[in-house]
Amino acid sequence: MCQPSIFEWGPICNYGHDALCLADLPGGTQPLAVHVNQSDPFPADGGGSWTADLAQVKDSVFFARRAENPFRDASFAFIPYCTGDLHAGATTRTYQYKAGAFDQPVPRVHHFAGAANMTAYLSWLAARHPNPRTVWVIGVSGGGFGAQLNLHRVRQAFPNAQVHLLADSAPMVASRYFQSFRAEWNLQVPATCTTCDGGLPAIVEAQIVSAPATRVGLLATTEDGVLTRFFFADGTTGAWAAPPFASYTAAEQQIEALYDRQTSAKYFVRPGQDHVLLTSAGMVLADGGVSASITSSDGGVSLKAWVDAWATGQGAWQSQR
Repeated sequence: MCQPSIFEWGPICNYGHDALCLADLPGGTQPLAVHVNQSDPFPADGGGSWTADLAQVKDSVFFARRAENPFRDASFAFIPYCTGDLHAGATTRTYQYKAGAFDQPVPRVHHFAGAANMTAYLSWLAARHPNPRTVWVIGVSGGGFGAQLNLHRVRQAFPNAQVHLLADSAPMVASRYFQSFRAEWNLQVPATCTTCDGGLPAIVEAQIVSAPATRVGLLATTEDGVLTRFFFADGTTGAWAAPPFASYTAAEQQIEALYDRQTSAKYFVRPGQDHVLLTSAGMVLADGGVSASITSSDGGVSLKAWVDAWATGQGAWQSQR
């Protein structure tokens, strides 16, 4: 198990002291279940259940010790999302908080410490795995943004490894809220990046360009119902009920164009408003079989085959839309 994070309290979760990382070493059958103490009214990622979340992780074909899994011999480490800052903040803020509608608000300090936590986890992992040949960085939703924002930290922690990145439902779209995010969280970007003030697209482009040997994959949908609200809705009830999908779609297409300009970056984009695609590549069934993978829009490439090609560098790995 990984050591506790620097700060356990973030704006949306509190995991307690003994369950801040999920790890599984080769020889195990699946990622291990862990106890999580949810003493706060805001559980992980805005209301999820850890039991259900872990069940999805361990039942995915990509986390099973099976022949068809390119990661079957890997060591797995799960870095939890406890700070609400896309794993890349470095400051504290005090907000007024109330648990119930009729409670008096009270001040509460929030630790935006995603960058410090990531550094601590990587240090812990590098000490136990000093010379891996390959490091796969896979992030889903907030974790996908965190993977992209922290690619340089992973490469620094494992300088002799081949590092490859897959972001699921985390296109680094241009958002009018970027400057607010950056200021509120003190968002940490690569120190050598001279263009990162330009927003999330500039950050991911800098990360891709700085790591030409890293395969960078993106899974996305054309009208992601979660990200449209997060990055483009104005916070009103009407905007959340009828989010501006056209704004998201245009921004997501700009990320596709950015990837098209880079030989080491590819995307797998499907039409629709779904958020999170990786579990649709196949789940291990009770009878030992695996559910069918979704495919590209034209039906020609399965998501499972696409991820396999990203992971191994073998076979055709091309952008799909």
